[in-house]
Amino acid sequence: MLYIPSGSTTLLLLILFSVGLNLLPADAEFLSGPLNKRVFLKGEFGIGLDPVAGEFRDCLTEDTESQDSCVEYAYDGSKVHLTIYEALNETADINCTTVIWEAEDCTVDAFQDCFDLTDAYWYGGTLVRKQYWPIEGTSHDLAPYVTGNVAGVPPGYGGVLERYWVNSDGMALHVDWEVPLWVSVNASGDQLLCLRSQYRDSPYSNHQDLPLSLRYTACRGRDVRHVHDYMAAKHLPRPTAIPDERLFRHPIWSTWAQYRKNITQDLVLEFADDIVANGFANAQMEIDDKWETFYGDLDFDRQKFPDPAAMVAALAAKGFRTTLWVHTFVGLDSPAIADGLRRRLFVTDSGGRQPGLTAWWDEASAMLVDFTNDRAAEWHADRLRSLQTEYNISSFKFDAGESNWLPGCYRLSPLNRTNPSWYSTRYVETAYGVDPDVRHQEVRVGAQTQHVPIFVRMFDKDSRWGYSNGIETLIPHALNVGIIGYPFVLPDMVGGNGYVVLPDRELFVRWAQVNAFLPSVQYSIVPWQFDAEVVEITRNMTDLHESYAQKFIDLARESTVTGAPIVRPLWWIAPTDPVALTIDSEFLVGDDLLVAPVVKEGARSRDVYLPAGRWHDELRGGDVDGAQWLIDYRVELNELPYFTKIA
Repeated sequence: MLYIPSGSTTLLLLILFSVGLNLLPADAEFLSGPLNKRVFLKGEFGIGLDPVAGEFRDCLTEDTESQDSCVEYAYDGSKVHLTIYEALNETADINCTTVIWEAEDCTVDAFQDCFDLTDAYWYGGTLVRKQYWPIEGTSHDLAPYVTGNVAGVPPGYGGVLERYWVNSDGMALHVDWEVPLWVSVNASGDQLLCLRSQYRDSPYSNHQDLPLSLRYTACRGRDVRHVHDYMAAKHLPRPTAIPDERLFRHPIWSTWAQYRKNITQDLVLEFADDIVANGFANAQMEIDDKWETFYGDLDFDRQKFPDPAAMVAALAAKGFRTTLWVHTFVGLDSPAIADGLRRRLFVTDSGGRQPGLTAWWDEASAMLVDFTNDRAAEWHADRLRSLQTEYNISSFKFDAGESNWLPGCYRLSPLNRTNPSWYSTRYVETAYGVDPDVRHQEVRVGAQTQHVPIFVRMFDKDSRWGYSNGIETLIPHALNVGIIGYPFVLPDMVGGNGYVVLPDRELFVRWAQVNAFLPSVQYSIVPWQFDAEVVEITRNMTDLHESYAQKFIDLARESTVTGAPIVRPLWWIAPTDPVALTIDSEFLVGDDLLVAPVVKEGARSRDVYLPAGRWHDELRGGDVDGAQWLIDYRVELNELPYFTKIA
């Protein structure tokens, strides 16, 4: 039902689960069918628009005959057109309402609808630096909803982003991808999820001078799992295959946090020897920043790496594949600049005439390869393939790719692509094309790329306790990225990046324990820099992960059929359990393995919640009934609680 108070500049949206859609002005009768009286979405509607008295029109046509009802209403002297239609899928027991705001000309500045967060718990959308689960615990001001830098000022939304949210009351929202969308979540504690459509002062391009529109669909099912399964099948593509199985079994070892930019050929080989000597297996060795002379060279700095081919061969003899850190930028000092300029392969200004300059974390001025230009994407991919051929490089860690690195004025291809996140989409597709057979590359962005069967890395974590990009965000991040359709989540390095301070031994151990049951493990800061006990615990957690590798692989294959995440929230098997809806420090691997790591500093016990069923305690032994808390469950530093569902 849409309720419009007379004389108000803000409309109140109340969409009810009913047989037909009903519009009710303050002084009017119901226009169609009876209401069920069950509200599932409410909030402020048409913010900033003055409702104009007018006639409601039935908009059902031959093209919309599949809908149960459709109505139109005009605002602001007919400059704004609102269409709302409802469709009931009786087979799926799902009721959906689509709302379309359309401007008749270019004078309309913005559309904005806001929805109440207080009546249910919400999940999905994207990742932010201070991540909570459910997401209404965070606070994010209105900002363009594009792939971005969570560490920026002001902070943007994350690099993995979808226009999809679902709540515990069985309601889900999906926004059309080409809407110039801005989003706020509980901004300044207002307890609202706001969707705003606006080109002005935004990164969205509008080269074709299209009139503004806001289009989204709200669907209601029986519960959160029911509606999520429906929406995921409709809007979130399934992966076409799975990443390399070795990435599920053994850890990636990265040079970044351990050596920073001081990496050399000798240090890489020494690093590999230390890994082997301490009894750890590997999926691959990842050589991070800075192995090139100039950024974008895509060739080794021969002062630091005098014989790359020999180094790669030596690593292979020790059992390591070699991967390299690469990105989207070409530094102005790189010889590749001249070739890229001559071929017009960099992102240009909005007129398409001059290449645009950008700043990134390593350089104040660089150019950006235009991955939306097929010739540029292939040029970049060919240069990477040359590295594979010349030095036997196995694959790559594809860093960056967020749209916030685009120049202030930019132009992508084709022109009708208004959403800058399209750049991220094309970057991921290019990354996949470089290693489509083995698939042991990684990316850190995602935008409508759930179909691409490669690991998606969490953005860089800080080596700290708590929710401010610390250890307590690991599980919320893994859960949220799975709910928006990315099952192959690669946690950041165990212990974090050590940007400000290195992790202490307790933080490192607890981090390793969280990662033990995530789909893949990545190390850089080494456990042997602490003491023998930390090495033993870390090795035990790595062995535990490897012992469950086949389960991760089986669940990965399942995701290609069902779209289900590998790492699942507790409500996945208990969608109406009010406790399961809020748990952010436990997770499921599949439907029958529950993990409850310790993520609080100094803790040697924790409360563990088990959903309904019969569970076997893998740490302490014995069976226990679910639908209850295990209060003050003892967990020593070397221990990780996990439970297998047996009934």
